[in-house]
Amino acid sequence: MTIPSHAGPGAWILRALSVSVLLLAAGCDDQTLVATAPEVEDDLFQRYVAMGNSITAGFQSDGINRETQAESYAVFVARQMGTPFNQPLLNLPGCPAPLTNPLTGDRVGDALPQGCALRSSPAPRVLNQVAVPGAAMLDLLSNLEPESNPNPLTTLVLGGRTQLEAALDAQPTFVSIWIGNNDVLGAAVSGMVTEDNVTPPQDFSTRLSQSLNELENGGVAGGVLIGVADVTLIPHLSSGAAYWVAAQGDALPTTFQVADSCAPSQFGGLGEETLVPFGYGFGELMGQAMEGRQVTLDCAQDLQVLSNQEIGELVSTVAAYNDILAQEAASRGWAFFNPNPIFRELYDEGFIPPFPAVQIPSQLFGPVFSLDGVHPSGLGHRLVANGVMEAINETYGTGLDPVDIPDPGVTAGSTSGAGLQTLAEGW
Repeated sequence: MTIPSHAGPGAWILRALSVSVLLLAAGCDDQTLVATAPEVEDDLFQRYVAMGNSITAGFQSDGINRETQAESYAVFVARQMGTPFNQPLLNLPGCPAPLTNPLTGDRVGDALPQGCALRSSPAPRVLNQVAVPGAAMLDLLSNLEPESNPNPLTTLVLGGRTQLEAALDAQPTFVSIWIGNNDVLGAAVSGMVTEDNVTPPQDFSTRLSQSLNELENGGVAGGVLIGVADVTLIPHLSSGAAYWVAAQGDALPTTFQVADSCAPSQFGGLGEETLVPFGYGFGELMGQAMEGRQVTLDCAQDLQVLSNQEIGELVSTVAAYNDILAQEAASRGWAFFNPNPIFRELYDEGFIPPFPAVQIPSQLFGPVFSLDGVHPSGLGHRLVANGVMEAINETYGTGLDPVDIPDPGVTAGSTSGAGLQTLAEGW
């Protein structure tokens, strides 16, 4: 792995990855990485509350339990702040249990996808972690609006309150908010962008302003807003060209055909301009192909494939959300952290694979993302935590130390599908 000579906004992450083996050789095991918290770093952090959606809550590999919750970036941030951080911990195997093999559907404890092990007891009276999987911007304010997204975890985590109400119950001095991914994610993973599955930026802005006003009126002294992730970068989405190359290399079943519309542009196709959701390519089409049925992925005709126009709409919407978040942070004197330059650099360096690594099911989507290709892995959360704390330090003049980065476990560029990298080099 090489580091660009022009140290971009995510260069420190890549340096951390490159020296991680040395850190481990020096004796840093996982227990060391989550050492006991020091004294409170700053009075600003006396009472820290994290708000958001599934990423903040600690959802990984299409599931959540007390072990994945312990790897949330918010936990690492709270530990470096030295502040208490009560979570609504979910019993093993989870609610639902995380996947252990997304190709077979196996989950922790052989649990069913709809299973729920409920909360650990006794539950803390005051929560510092109020994020709920599935939440969009509206869900900070309401669980009852027709457009809101309540689910069983909303009740398990919040007990009938909104995130805003639960956060204010903790009388926070500082908050982090990572919300907005679900305002656009459904369109990406379904492969179809419509007016009904993307929140208009104006609605996003109104709901954000109302939430922040209520937090500040409730006594919050400061906070950090985290930018919406560019959903077109998640490894759950692979280019049509990647499927075409895989088919050319006999990496797909013979019953799984890929039309020439998915070929790279130099072969007359649209492959580089389209994205195929894993749930469609490997879920629906691959499932049928493995049953012996003839299927064809057509990047020009399939509605579940994101077109170049749809990709552009997603990218521009995320950019609009992040402009709103950055402006709100600046106007209030809060910190703002945009994770997208970091994930773009990780993608360019090969740590986010262009195609599922079917030969390595335990790292199907590389080391930075968990086994659903949407939510960051524990490594991804540590990288986010360091970016968040760097933004906080720059804004508030605090001295939060970064967490150590464990060995990613793979070599950059090695997570491509069988034969994909060699073929791709010949485009």
